[in-house]
Amino acid sequence: MDIRRSLAWLAERVRQYRDVLRFCLRFALYSVLAFIALFALQDKVVEPFTQGIAWVTYKLLRAMGTPAWRDGVSVGVPGFAVQIRTNCNAIYEMGLYTAASLAYPAAASQRATGVLLGVAVLYVVNLVRVLSLVFFGHLLPEFFDVFHVYVWQALFLLVVGGLWLGWVGRVRPVA
Repeated sequence: MDIRRSLAWLAERVRQYRDVLRFCLRFALYSVLAFIALFALQDKVVEPFTQGIAWVTYKLLRAMGTPAWRDGVSVGVPGFAVQIRTNCNAIYEMGLYTAASLAYPAAASQRATGVLLGVAVLYVVNLVRVLSLVFFGHLLPEFFDVFHVYVWQALFLLVVGGLWLGWVGRVRPVA
């Protein structure tokens, strides 16, 4: 195969998959930008956001009648406590979801709606995650690590992916 035929073949493939390539490049760029921004805003945005999750978790535990306490990003019940850190606050997953939604070829209003609803759902699912981990740690401490490291990690990734695919299906239904 000569160089011209190779270049022609490559050009045809790029044209054929132009939209997919454009999405992948945008997604990569927006993901890097989101993570850089979150890293740069750790003290001003991420830490207060994490403290907010701890506060809401504490309030929900109290509303359920559970004796609970909170100190910064730590939330506890008698005999057990969790410390909500950056990897447990879902903010990077929200950034990833936002990057994918912004990179997808859709109208600006659809993207904005998708991002706002998606981030809200991820926030609520993360609250359920934190609450369940507090209860697992308190009631079944031998299973806490399994649920924290394996079960909830996998479930959360499935939620992020499923949420985004569900949004894509609504924005651009498959024929």
